[in-house]
Amino acid sequence: MTRRITLSSALLVSFAALCPWVPVISAQDPIRVESHQVLVPAEVFDKHLYTQMENSNSFELPSAPDPRLRDAIAVRNLVARDFHLFEDGTGQRIQNVTLEHPAISIVRDNFGSHFEIMGSGGGRWADPDQPTTVLADWVLLPRYVISYIPPPSLEGSCHQIKVKMTRNNLFVWSRSEYCNTQHSAFDPLKGTEFGKQLEDDLSSAESGKIDLTLQAVPFYTYADAARVYIKLEFPWKSLKYEVKHETLYASIGALLMVYNKDGTLAARFSDFACCDNDEDTKSSAKPQSSRAHSPQNTSQIPDRYETQFDLPPGEYDVRAVLSDGENFGRQQVPLAVDSFDTKQLAISEIALSRRFRKVSPESPTETNRAAGGYLPLVSKGVEITPTADTRFKTGEPLYAYFEVYEPQLAAKSAITVEAHLRVVDAKTGNLKMNLQAVNVAPYIKAGSLVIPIARGINLRNLSYGAYQLEIRASNSMGKSTPWRAANFSIE
Repeated sequence: MTRRITLSSALLVSFAALCPWVPVISAQDPIRVESHQVLVPAEVFDKHLYTQMENSNSFELPSAPDPRLRDAIAVRNLVARDFHLFEDGTGQRIQNVTLEHPAISIVRDNFGSHFEIMGSGGGRWADPDQPTTVLADWVLLPRYVISYIPPPSLEGSCHQIKVKMTRNNLFVWSRSEYCNTQHSAFDPLKGTEFGKQLEDDLSSAESGKIDLTLQAVPFYTYADAARVYIKLEFPWKSLKYEVKHETLYASIGALLMVYNKDGTLAARFSDFACCDNDEDTKSSAKPQSSRAHSPQNTSQIPDRYETQFDLPPGEYDVRAVLSDGENFGRQQVPLAVDSFDTKQLAISEIALSRRFRKVSPESPTETNRAAGGYLPLVSKGVEITPTADTRFKTGEPLYAYFEVYEPQLAAKSAITVEAHLRVVDAKTGNLKMNLQAVNVAPYIKAGSLVIPIARGINLRNLSYGAYQLEIRASNSMGKSTPWRAANFSIE
């Protein structure tokens, strides 16, 4: 049996001089924001197959021995003349049409399989885990991106979009609304109704009803800035959603506000998982998410989110809010970004994880995120996904990701570098585990001074309680870094 899941990306417009950024995972391209253009994501498929799925009361296709049936679902090789695009009922001249990879992907890791998407702000949203066999036959549709230059309009005004096909045998799903708001590529909700609601939730005196956990970890890749990794985790069952005509609708967005020590705003970022499909019954201007699901699969809404951004050295307060359009969760953590001397041996902070997966050898590089793309935490072909919940159970896996920086390695000298890991009691400081030193040589990437290291920690011999994982680096010239520490507990 073949099933299909679709996810339209956000439709954004910006009149600021913004440069498009290059995504780092080709299968999860986020929507780009380009100056003076509206980019409309659209998915096109055969009307007969769509009718067949509707008549079966699910988005399932009967099994068929012909594997070409799967390919027939998505219609490819379309050009601008195959589309008609209307803004507020007026036809627009299409500038360009490109076919891109699906916005959603099926990811398999040590917990099973789950869906992941790139949000319009460049972060990653992940759905709850399911057995690999459950998702094995889902078909992920590629998407067209239709670009046009919009007519002049007032800032903050919203406009209705309608995409039609010139061929009667084709059916299209597309985003139905955009708002003319100035924002960066990392803050698509700024100025929107939903964005203002998130701002109110963040400053509200009310307690949030969504249990939200937040983690912020800096990695010292640049001399004048750190790459800060952010992770949000939340229970999907606490989020509001609705199923109509076999389609799951939800409005899920996140806002991050970073404040300097003196209380001034240093940076802000926003993102949402998805948007609404083109529906005649549209009732809200808020960003809506819609994915094709049968009622048995209503768990396919996000339960975690991760993103990254750069900050200069300093002391900050990171505040996050997550909303489903009605209820919200709020959390804040302090963040210290140290100065980074590119000429000295150094070590990053530590990100703890219970989740990992193997990735292709062509792992992303800093070039891929030169304009701000998401950079996975990859070490020796294994991607580590940090957790915001550092409460581990006995026997549960714990992985640590950290980075060592040694400029002497560029000179191809005989210098050696080791990483030392130990676990101490968080209350007494007593040593509980002293792990064997790790030679970083196998982790070195050609042409990079950044040495990404992922290590597993066996928790079986630790009793219940609070602990610290401490790590430092040293080289054969007698230089050592300070100890970095990450707190965790065993429950």
